[in-house]
Amino acid sequence: MDHDRSGSRGFRRVVTVPETASTQDDLRDALVRGEEGWPHLSALRALRQTAGRGRQGRSWQTPAEGALTVSVVLRPLVGADRLDWLPLVAGLAVRESLLPLTEGVPWRLGLKWPNDVVAVPEGADVPDVPGWAGTRKVAGVLAELVVPGVGPASSAEGAAAGRDGSQGAAADEAAACRVQAPGVVLGIGVNVGQDSEGLPVPWATSLRLLGSSARPEDVMALLGRTLAARVGQWEDAGGDPDAGDGHLGRELRAVCTTLGQQVSVRSPAGVVRGTARDVTPELVVDTPDGPQCLRAGEVSVRRQDLSETTL
Repeated sequence: MDHDRSGSRGFRRVVTVPETASTQDDLRDALVRGEEGWPHLSALRALRQTAGRGRQGRSWQTPAEGALTVSVVLRPLVGADRLDWLPLVAGLAVRESLLPLTEGVPWRLGLKWPNDVVAVPEGADVPDVPGWAGTRKVAGVLAELVVPGVGPASSAEGAAAGRDGSQGAAADEAAACRVQAPGVVLGIGVNVGQDSEGLPVPWATSLRLLGSSARPEDVMALLGRTLAARVGQWEDAGGDPDAGDGHLGRELRAVCTTLGQQVSVRSPAGVVRGTARDVTPELVVDTPDGPQCLRAGEVSVRRQDLSETTL
């Protein structure tokens, strides 16, 4: 186990282990037990993960040294009613950390609602993958609100499922200091050095396959700084990206590849079809019956020939 307390990379503390089942589960359990030593922007990284966990309970394995798998403790100074923005804000930070490592490649990095970083081909000749067309997933985030002694107060669908006060979640007012702020475990997975055989699904890609020679350590070094900066920007706006000059909100929407698309969304309430118009952070879909706001769901882009491709 390697302990890195250097602040040069934006993280307050980094613990690296050679292998674990899930950094998300390990760090969440540590916070539930009230274990000390995990301040804001502290991270647990595994060189190999055997039972990684994503949205809706999906699991996967990562090969040794092939991917960056890390979970980060955040104690954001925002109200609980603003925590639903965190997966998008974190996704923006992950995307930003990858930009210097993908300069010159024929791909454009964007955000897919609600919590993925995707690569869109720009000049690259890539075959369509059923359900995804030419778009590929390069990274994902998972946010869970944790209450000591209780467990996660949110599901894999977002950070603020406890915003109604369930599980003892914090009030809507922001905490006065970090030690009083609720803990959020933010899981981040970035495909870095895998070849196509090492990826879990055909719609995934890696930085290597995009044309980058980056290593997981390169991503980690940049990620700490971009995450600290974006979370700080979000806190300065009171947790509302549209507050003040609205710059953060405009940045989020500008890189969200879901917006402007004709979509079909499989949500807990059923299938919703229409045009994805906005994120609030809910996905706002204009339908023939009027706008619908969705907190969770799987998005498919509807093509003119009535076929659908999931993005």
